[in-house]
Parts: sequence; structure tokens; C-alpha cells
Amino acid sequence: MSRPLTPEQAARHRSLTRPLAHRRAALTAGDLDVTGMRADLAAQIEELDPEYGAFVKPRQIAAGRPEWPARESVTFKDTVDVAGFATKLGIPAGYAVRPAVSARIARVLAGRGLLALGKVTSTECALGTKKPSRNPRFPHVSPAGSSTGSAVAVAAGFCDVSVGTDSGGSLRWPAVYCGVTALRLTPSPELLEGVHCVAPSMEAPGLITRTADDLAWLWRTRRLAAAFGLADGPAAGPLRIAVTAPRGTDPDLLAALAVAHDRLAALGHDVTRADLPQLWDMIEAAGQLLAKEAHDGFGRLRGRPGLALQPETVRAMTAGAHIGRSQHEDLLARQEAAVRTAGELLTRRYDLIVLPLETGLPDPAERSASTSLPGPSAVDGPGALTLVANFARLPVLSLPMTLSREGSPAGVQVLAARGRDALLVAAGAALNGDGALPNLSVAGEPAGGAIPKVRTQ
Repeated sequence: MSRPLTPEQAARHRSLTRPLAHRRAALTAGDLDVTGMRADLAAQIEELDPEYGAFVKPRQIAAGRPEWPARESVTFKDTVDVAGFATKLGIPAGYAVRPAVSARIARVLAGRGLLALGKVTSTECALGTKKPSRNPRFPHVSPAGSSTGSAVAVAAGFCDVSVGTDSGGSLRWPAVYCGVTALRLTPSPELLEGVHCVAPSMEAPGLITRTADDLAWLWRTRRLAAAFGLADGPAAGPLRIAVTAPRGTDPDLLAALAVAHDRLAALGHDVTRADLPQLWDMIEAAGQLLAKEAHDGFGRLRGRPGLALQPETVRAMTAGAHIGRSQHEDLLARQEAAVRTAGELLTRRYDLIVLPLETGLPDPAERSASTSLPGPSAVDGPGALTLVANFARLPVLSLPMTLSREGSPAGVQVLAARGRDALLVAAGAALNGDGALPNLSVAGEPAGGAIPKVRTQ
């Protein structure tokens, strides 16, 4: 369990996590003590990262750079190459490469003015079950998923935005469970350049920010749509929105979904409760394809001299070993069918589809069960709803909406057609309500009613 913050640490956290728009306004007005902010950031990382474990060890951090906070700081998951920083794939010892060239997404963000602060942790090979980081805002909740360091670094106020990757939900789980916001970008081979992938046919990098408002501000001011080669601006007029959930979804997650439904409907959108079983039909094949590609990709590291992988990582690497060429080709064909199905749903019938993050509540922090590599799952089981967007190669936004009966964030995910990332950014800002929703309590600070706690019968 994380220790409560001291009053000084809590004050620094409030300063470091103020909305990006507010910070820019204060900077422009000359009301910001930038020297003090840099000192605060360095002190906060030095004091709290040993507890939270956001950064790759040994830490290589560019804190104190004079370009910050005029330029937003960005960190990168340990599976994303960044020149000047080692890529360790989350392996504690025995593996490290120093890339001469940064991944495409790192170059794009640098070109838009973001300042690379350092590398953040991943589970081992983005497959292992041992979580290297602790949840700074909800210490009783596991920061599930392989992009754990990205979510923890943003939630703790160590950076303004972080780049993670998502092949089965590993960007969205830790973001929501740490009380922050994630946007998985439209998948493209170009954006995977320099990314060490678990499942190339299902993977995409994405951005984690503290709130949907921060994401929208960053998207607009840094012109990220153009940077990623995407259309800019949401659709005009009321949107056609489907809200859906499979049977067996936890009542607290259904309550979070209802909050999203009501907020979007109140804004005048055409929101429909829909039964979309074709989405849940994708899950089993998606889990199998993910396991197969993980075996083919990272399985090469097994038995490498001097490299001792955790047993859980090896089990995940070998989960798809039994899937042969013929079955793999069939899974890829089913994926193409899923891409077509989702494409038709998200053009002809709807503009957005909103569903729960998962069917169940997050694991407690002490549980080591993996949520990095979902396997075949019954819809009324523990869930693997994040796999839908991966299998159909869609962009998706996730954010917390309410608190569950266990005091954990209950979140939703919003799906859009390929290339409509800007629409997701706008939807996130709408779901964010008054902008206070995702500003959850830090350990040791009162929540202040920032997230409504919705009880269900």
C-alpha cells in the first residue's frame, strides 16, 4: 500500500497536475514560477518514484530541462525505441539495446514540440504478470496491463503525457484504473515503426493524459491530427451513438455506462441502447490471434544466453505455440471479416459505440493474475471487451466515469471508425463533463467528490 503524501508532496502534485490549458495561460501571463516547477518535478520524482516505480531503472530522466513547462513533457513505454534511452522490454536484467533512431511516434511528437523526459516501465516483454509499478491514486487497485508505467507516470504528475502501446487492452486498463485517460490511435504500420510489438496485426500506440480535457487541448494546440495523418475535427450535428454491454457485466460498470449515456444524450446526440452480439463474437478469435503473434514475436527471446525470463512471461509466450499456420491464416481471415463488420457498424449505423471497459471490476493490487494477455473468454466470464477494438483495428478512447462499490474507477471505452480519432477526442471532452471528473484523489488526499460514487442494487 502506498504511503500517504506529505503536505508538501500533495501541494507539489496539485501544481504539477494542473490542467494544461491553465498552465499555458499562467505561463503566457508570466504568473508561473517555472524554476520552482522544475525543482518540484525533480523532487517529486526523486521522492515518490521509488514507491510508484514508473520509470525504468536505472532512471534516465531529463527533469530540469529548461524547455519544460513551455513544452509538454512526454514519456515512452519501454517497448518504444527512443534515441538516447535504452530499450529493455521490461526485462529486469540481461537485455538492453540503445537505438540510434527513435520510433516513428517519438519523432512525430518531438516534431510537434513535446519534450522526451524518459522511459517508463512495462511488464516483462509486455506479457508478464508481475507489475513493476504501483497505482498512485488508487493504491488498492492493480495498475493492470503492460503500459503500466505510462499510466502511473501521468497519474503521479511525473509527466504531461505518456506513450504506451495496446495489443489487447494494455493501454486502456492501466489508464482507467489509475484514474486517467487513454487514446489508442488508429492502427497503422507506420506508427509501429520502432515499436517492439506483441501482436502486430492488433497493436497500436496511444497517448495517456490526465484528463480528456488535457487530451483535447494537446490535440488542438499541437495539431496532432495532422501529425498522425488523420482527419481533423468531429462530425457536424448530432452523433449516432450506440451504448451496449454484454450479459454478465458488473452492475457498477453498467452504472458507469449509464452515466456516459445520459451525458451524451443531454448534449443532444442520438443515443441508442443496442444489442451488438457481433462484437462479443470477436473476442475468442482475438485472444487466440494475440497469443499466436506473441509467441511468434517475443518467443525468440526464450533460451537466449544470459537472459532469465520470469516463468509467467514464458507461459504467456508459449500460450499460442499450438496454433499452426492453417489456424493462423483462418484467424487473420476472421480478423478481416471483423474489420469489415465494425467498419459498417461505425459508418452506416453509428458514429460511436460506447461499451464498458470490461465486464468485471479491476484486480486488487496484491493479486498477480495477468490481464496482459487475455485468452479465449466466455462473454459472461471475466471479460476481455478491450479485445474488440484490437481485433477490428479501431481507434478507441477510455476514461473513468464513476467509482465502484470497491472504490475503484469504473470506466468506459468509446469506439470510432478508423481515422476518426478526432471524433474520439471530442467525445472524451464531452464525457468529461465539467472537467473535474478524472481529477481523483492522490493517496493521502481527500477525493473531494471529484468522481461520483454510483451505487447499484
